[in-house]
Amino acid sequence: MIIIKYFCTAPRRLIPVQANVEVFTANEAPPDQLIPFHHELAQVKDPPTYLFFYCDLPSENGGETALIDSTMVYRYVADCYPLFLQKLKAYGARYKRTLPAEDDKDSPIGRSFYNAYQVDNKIDLEMKLDRIAGLEYEWLPDGSLTVITEAIPAVRLIEQQHNHAIYQWTFHNSVIAAFLGWQDSRNDRMNAVCFGNNDPMDPTVLNDIAKFMDENKVSYQWKRGDVFALNNRLVMHSRKSFIGPRRVFAAMFGDAIPSNQVKRDGVGQIVEDFSALTVSDPTTFGMWRLTDPEETVYIAIRDGGYRRFDSACDYGNEEATGRGIARAIAEGIVKREELYITTKLWNTYHDPKHVPLALDRCLKDLGLEYVDEFLIHFPISMEFVPFEDKYPPEWSNLDGKMVLVKNDINETWKAMEELVYNNKTKHIGISNFNCQHIRQILSIARIRPTSLQVECHPHLSQEKLIRFAREAGIRVSAFSCLGGASYISLDMATTNDLLFENEIILEICRIHNKTAAQVMLRWAIQRNTLPINKSSSSTRMRENRGVFDFYLTKEDMLAIDSLNKNHRYNDPGEFCEGGMGTFCPIYE
Repeated sequence: MIIIKYFCTAPRRLIPVQANVEVFTANEAPPDQLIPFHHELAQVKDPPTYLFFYCDLPSENGGETALIDSTMVYRYVADCYPLFLQKLKAYGARYKRTLPAEDDKDSPIGRSFYNAYQVDNKIDLEMKLDRIAGLEYEWLPDGSLTVITEAIPAVRLIEQQHNHAIYQWTFHNSVIAAFLGWQDSRNDRMNAVCFGNNDPMDPTVLNDIAKFMDENKVSYQWKRGDVFALNNRLVMHSRKSFIGPRRVFAAMFGDAIPSNQVKRDGVGQIVEDFSALTVSDPTTFGMWRLTDPEETVYIAIRDGGYRRFDSACDYGNEEATGRGIARAIAEGIVKREELYITTKLWNTYHDPKHVPLALDRCLKDLGLEYVDEFLIHFPISMEFVPFEDKYPPEWSNLDGKMVLVKNDINETWKAMEELVYNNKTKHIGISNFNCQHIRQILSIARIRPTSLQVECHPHLSQEKLIRFAREAGIRVSAFSCLGGASYISLDMATTNDLLFENEIILEICRIHNKTAAQVMLRWAIQRNTLPINKSSSSTRMRENRGVFDFYLTKEDMLAIDSLNKNHRYNDPGEFCEGGMGTFCPIYE
C-alpha cells in the first residue's frame, strides 16, 4: 500500500507499481488548475486496481472529484469515431513530455526528471530509459529532457475480477488528460499524445470526447471524514480546481488478496484451485448441426475472431472441423496454442478400455496432437459399438436399439485422468451432469473437472447448478444459450418457445441498441457462464462477439431471470423414449 498526501499541490515523487518500467504521473495540477479525467497510472502495464480516498479537510470552494464510467466513454467513441477507436486498439498511444532539471511547482506537469525517475544523475537516468523498448528521449540545450514513451495500450478489456465476469472494453488511457492538461512553458498539449504508430490524433475528436466526458460526469463534493473507494479498472476520475486548503489522502491498491476462508466443494473437500473459472474470452463457437463445418470454422477463426470451439464425436463433423482449423493455422491466421478446442466422450465409450480409443479417434479426425478439454458428454453408459462398424454411433447400436449398460462412471473418470497424464488432453470435464453426478466424480477425482457444460438459457436458468459447480472451482459453459430455436426443426420446440420474440428481451434490446442474441449472450456472460453459439454468417459471428461494449443492469438481469420456467429442450428423459423407445431420465 502506498499513501500519498494531496495538499495544495500534488505529490512529486515516484510511485512504486507492479510494472517492468519506471513511471511518472502527470496529475500534479496546482489548486487553481483542473486535473483532467484519467485512470490512475494508465500508462503502465498493471495499474492499481483500487483507489481509496479519505477527506481530512474539504476545500472552501471547488475541489470536487468527478467520475465517469470508462465503459461508457468507450461506447461513445466506438459509436461516434470507430476509425479512431480502431487505430487506438491497434497501435495504442505514445505520450510526449518535457521534464525540467528542477521541480517547477507552478506547472501542472512540473516534476523534474530526477524526481520523476528517482535518480541522482543523468547516467543512471539514461540507463533506466535505455532499458525501455520503444521509448525515445532527447536532451535539450536548456538541460531539460524530452521523453516520448513507447506505444502503450489505450483500450483494455477488463475480463474478470475476483472470479466474477466483467468482460468490458474500457477507454483506459491518459489520452484526454495529456491532451487537456500537459501544458506549460516546456510542453504543448497539442503535441502531448499521438497514436502508437506516430500518426497524429485529430484534436477535434479529442475535444469532443472530452466534452462528452464533462457532460456525463458525476461530481462528488467532499465533506470531512468522507471515505471513497474507486475501481480504477472501470472508472476514470478527475479533480476540479479549488480555493483554500484541502487535504484528501489517497491510497492505491492492487487486486484484493484472496480470502483465507476455507472453501469446500459439494463433498466437503477443500477447494484451493479456482483457476478454471478465469478465461480471457468467454465466447465459444459450437460445432453442432453445421451445414458446412470446414468453411464455417475457418470463417469463425478468420472473420469472427473466435478462439474457443466446442466439438464432439457425436456431431459427426470432426474431420471437416479439423480441416477448417488446419487451414486457418496453415495460413498464419492463428497458432494452435491460441485455440481452445473441446471435444467429448460419447456414451458408447464409457468402458475404461474404450476411453483412450475414443479420444484417439477424435484427435485423428480433428488432425490434432491434443485437445484442450475432453468432456464426458452424458452421464449415460450405452452398449459399445465398434468404431469400424458405425461412427459416430449416435444413440443406437447396429440393430437400431438404444441399449443401456452397467458401468461405474467413476472408473470412466479415472480413465479420463490417464489421458491428462499422457498429454492427450490438457483438461477434463463433464457435460449434462447434475449436482449429484458432480458429487460422485468429486468424491474420487485425482484430477478435478475443470468444466461443466449444460443447457442454459432464459427458459432454463440453472441457478443452483451453476453456483454448485463454481463453488467447486468448475466453470460452466452454456449450450443452447439462445433458447429453443435450434430445436424447432427437430420437433423438440415450437415457435412459441422463441426467445428472439419475447417482449422483455426486445425491450432490453431497444434500451441498449443490441440484438436479442447479443442481450442473451451478455446475460449468460454476466451470470459467469461461457455461452456457446454458432452462425454461418461472418457478420452474425462478429455481432455475436460484440458483447463486450455494454452491460446489463441489475434490473435487466432480473427481468430476464423472470423468464425462467425450468424448461429444457435437450432432455434424454424425453427424446430417448420418443425416438429410441428407451426411457432414460438423468435430471429428475
